Amino acid sequence: MPNKILLPSVIILLLLKIVALNFTTFNLFGDEAQYWLWSKDIHFGYFSKPPFLSWIIRIYTEMLGSSFVSLKLLPTFVYLLIAWSIFNLLVNSGLNKKDSLAGCLIFLFIPAVSFSSFIISTDLFLLLFWTLSLNELIKISREQRLKNFILLGIFVGLGFLSKYAAVYFIICLFILILLDKNFRKVFLDNLFGFSLAFLSVFIIIMPNIIWNFNNGWITFSHTSDNANLENIEFDLVRGLEFLFIQVLMLGPLLVFGGAFSLIKKNRLQKILLIFSLPIIIIVFVEAVIVRANANWAAPALISLFILFYMGIKNSILKILNFVFNFTFCAVFFIMIATSYPFNFFNRINGLANYAKEIYNLSSNQSVERIVISDRLLFSSMSYELREKNIEFYMPHKKNTEITNHFKISSPLKSKTEKNFLLIGSPSDINYLENKYKLIKKIAPDQKFTKRNFDIYGVIFE
Repeated sequence: MPNKILLPSVIILLLLKIVALNFTTFNLFGDEAQYWLWSKDIHFGYFSKPPFLSWIIRIYTEMLGSSFVSLKLLPTFVYLLIAWSIFNLLVNSGLNKKDSLAGCLIFLFIPAVSFSSFIISTDLFLLLFWTLSLNELIKISREQRLKNFILLGIFVGLGFLSKYAAVYFIICLFILILLDKNFRKVFLDNLFGFSLAFLSVFIIIMPNIIWNFNNGWITFSHTSDNANLENIEFDLVRGLEFLFIQVLMLGPLLVFGGAFSLIKKNRLQKILLIFSLPIIIIVFVEAVIVRANANWAAPALISLFILFYMGIKNSILKILNFVFNFTFCAVFFIMIATSYPFNFFNRINGLANYAKEIYNLSSNQSVERIVISDRLLFSSMSYELREKNIEFYMPHKKNTEITNHFKISSPLKSKTEKNFLLIGSPSDINYLENKYKLIKKIAPDQKFTKRNFDIYGVIFE
């Protein structure tokens, strides 16, 4: 596709997204609100994730504010950086600048980017630093300069601070050393350089390691709990669904068109396959034996995109791929603009109205404290009522299991004696020492969740 068509198309979709954000009635998803809430209390780590995204949100909101539209534009800015990194990676992979520019623009059209550019997630910066790391590794495979080893370590370290899935990069690197004799020679001849790279990684992630140590390694415990290996239930269909989604997210025509290039293998293809297939295989196995979210293999899509883009030669397939991806993106943002009543959007629909009703209940009861048992609802209400004079707390009995960050940062103390509104179950607060009575309230509409949250006025005697 000529760049004179691609660039205006990117601008059209960007404008469409801005319009969609201003017209939609959808709200932030609970995890997005959680990252925003974390950014108000800067640490070197949080219960379920490393801290980099929250640091960036803090800097970003200090400059551009915390409005829905402003926050939802953050992923777009990050994807422009990722596209720039894709351009450099393509150039360093041997493409000319014209084709590399086309490649980075086409990347912005793939369904995975269209979808995730609407979501504030830790994948954003993982993908950015993954691409930058892969770019340095490609450079090192050709020319071993000390600067590239240090940059490799810095980018991988920042990837770890973005999301622990950056460990896949280390796994893929060792597989590359094991399977590629040329790169193995590069590794053995440059042990000092690679040592500097690993030292750089260690220095960057050390504050997060210290934070985890001081907090009982709760982040790593949460990560291992996600594996959920105690509930093994083999389901091949679940694995095939995962693979289907990966193909859809890249664009089916790009995948099948570029796959023919694998008949003639070269060294670059080998590197790209090694930095994608192991991840796909690992997450596929997880999907079959337990479960797996589609984004768990997100870093693999970077290498696969480069691989298939450089391999697709048929101009008709390129045009059809562009039409498919552009249509997907346009339809997606039109659905957002019109707040289309699709089940997929239920979880981000109605939260603002619910928060308004909750605030009215608290005002009528003359309380300024709301206690919420559910993590996602806690985050969403904290964001939606951010300009109100409300304090939020999470039920948590001292010395019991910590299941989310708000039990660390905002626990409801056992000796509390101020009245509050409870969203949850009475059993959640049975550890309170002072006597109180419960008054059940009529709950507002809760279409954003399948779970019904009971609401009580808690009045101390």
